[in-house]
Amino acid sequence: MRIDQPQLPRVAMLARVVFPLHGFGGIERHVFHLVTHLARLGVQVTLYVQHPTTDDRRLTTDDLECAIAAAGGQLSVVYLRYDYTSPAMRPNSILGRQINYPWYAWRLGRMAAAAARRGAFDVVHAQGLCALGYGWIRRRDPLLARLPFIANPHGLEEYRTPDWRKWLAYAPFRALYSYGTRCADRAIATDACTQDDLPHYLGVDPQRVVVIPSAIDVAECTAWTSNPTRAAMRERFRLAEADLVFLSVSRLERNKGYHILAEALAKLRGQLPPRWRWLLVGEGKERAALEARARTLGIAEYVTFAGKLDDTELHSLYEEVDLVVHPTLYEGSSLVTLEALIHRKPVVASAVGGIPDKVFDVRNGYLARPGDADDLAAKIALALDARERWPAWGDESVRIVRTIFDWPVVARRTLEEYERMVAERIQQVESRIEDRG
Repeated sequence: MRIDQPQLPRVAMLARVVFPLHGFGGIERHVFHLVTHLARLGVQVTLYVQHPTTDDRRLTTDDLECAIAAAGGQLSVVYLRYDYTSPAMRPNSILGRQINYPWYAWRLGRMAAAAARRGAFDVVHAQGLCALGYGWIRRRDPLLARLPFIANPHGLEEYRTPDWRKWLAYAPFRALYSYGTRCADRAIATDACTQDDLPHYLGVDPQRVVVIPSAIDVAECTAWTSNPTRAAMRERFRLAEADLVFLSVSRLERNKGYHILAEALAKLRGQLPPRWRWLLVGEGKERAALEARARTLGIAEYVTFAGKLDDTELHSLYEEVDLVVHPTLYEGSSLVTLEALIHRKPVVASAVGGIPDKVFDVRNGYLARPGDADDLAAKIALALDARERWPAWGDESVRIVRTIFDWPVVARRTLEEYERMVAERIQQVESRIEDRG
């Protein structure tokens, strides 16, 4: 007996946050671009995502629907409540997240499972801890077990933190996270160099790990660049007065390693031109400590805290700087690195997470040992000495991003994995029918 495979799979996308409704971070953008690019390929997607919480007053659900429509995506969105804790507790504090997120994942799993039993989907795709509830239900339901299930655990920051207090606090969260990912038929590693992390940290069967990169939308990034905004950034940060401009972009938190970069730049001070600058784009609780560190090291006059920038400002600023430095102590796939590469900027970054799949010594930048100020200083010096090769580095960076990390490429790769999983299930059903016959 032959069972026809559907032309394109219908997908349930289980997520907690999505750009622009819940912010502008890497996971938010990942979910938005994944669902919209899949929809452009003709895939029917149902996105499950949280309503705005009390901390998320930036945009409304109507804004999200308009953003999806503007991106060309034809998909449906189902909203769920996320925040069940006291108003006195931040919903995404360490404790608040460990209460709200598992309960959200359970309710999400029940809702998605009910729709899947009705035959609404051909594939279920979960982001982060959203695999938990559906995974638990699926393991106990033979009907759902026959429906392909793929999970993306993303950056695994809860597993990598060197802070023993966070490590202990997140122990229950890690157990749930690992369980949910192990329930899936496929677990996504977002970079080839991190695929061993899933068996190591989460206990996932290595045979179930598949590499599907996190990506950026190249067309979107280049469209955000604006000549008037570039001029405004030059004036705002007085870049015309600078001989050399370093740029760093991310949350200002200890794990981003900016205290290490400050020390490295202090070591290089005698080798740098008189009017060098270091711009830090982002906000966070580490700012006061970094300001104090810069004063102690004697480089405060060269450091500018740019605060939060919108997309047009940020991507226009990339065009005005010389070298991007990302000294993170641990990392997931690193959206910031991809942004720097598509703007053709040389990059010096830590050899952690997925960064070694994007930055290659002498080809488009240098990799430094995380937490080592001496090595970081040495790699920055090497990059500066190779300035005549930066145009060629830029060409290589663009080639890497466009062939591997551009969303149209990654969406097609994701669709291919869906179709492979569906075909395998159909083959298994046909084999059982033939055996009974």
